[in-house]
Amino acid sequence: MRISSIEQAIKVLKAGGVVVYPTDTAYGLAVDATNLAAVKKLYTLKGRDFKKPTHVIVPSTDLLTVPYYSLNRAVLKLINKFWPGPLTIIVPLKARGASWKMLSAGTKTIGIRYPNHPPAQILCEALGKPITTTSANVSGQSTTYSVSEVKKQFAKYKLKPDFYLDGGKLKRVAPSTIVAIVNNRVKILREGPISEKEIKKAL
Repeated sequence: MRISSIEQAIKVLKAGGVVVYPTDTAYGLAVDATNLAAVKKLYTLKGRDFKKPTHVIVPSTDLLTVPYYSLNRAVLKLINKFWPGPLTIIVPLKARGASWKMLSAGTKTIGIRYPNHPPAQILCEALGKPITTTSANVSGQSTTYSVSEVKKQFAKYKLKPDFYLDGGKLKRVAPSTIVAIVNNRVKILREGPISEKEIKKAL
């Protein structure tokens, strides 16, 4: 993947645009999670119900200052064991901005992850803010594993992503495991590449 392509993708994110990008599971749609207009554009583009939350990828440096969310001991154990990797962890939301309220869909929580895929990491770290990690598809349609699949889904719609960061054809793997820890109890919301057994063993 060319450096110039990543640099262009970062410019698009900073300008409030929507970027299609590869992760360790499938292609995702990225916007600056702190930009309300960009988040609205993302929901509109996907045709996503505003009542559904959207998860984010965090810059690794965010883990030290955590200005957007709260991390307890159990969450830190999972981060140390499985990140970078296909694990999304639902945590309490600290940020009070309008964009975060929209992303959390009123749940007061946010799903965070840090994928094992350099382009996704670079995008987030270069922006210096969390980016969204919803799948790059029209709501209700299939997960996409190549830029051509993404373009095909959005072909008939007027609103399209602003930039495509092409990482080639990805392996067809399950979406990330989603876990919540409520009152120190583990709740698996979606089992993916990381099993419930592995989660519980890590804790």
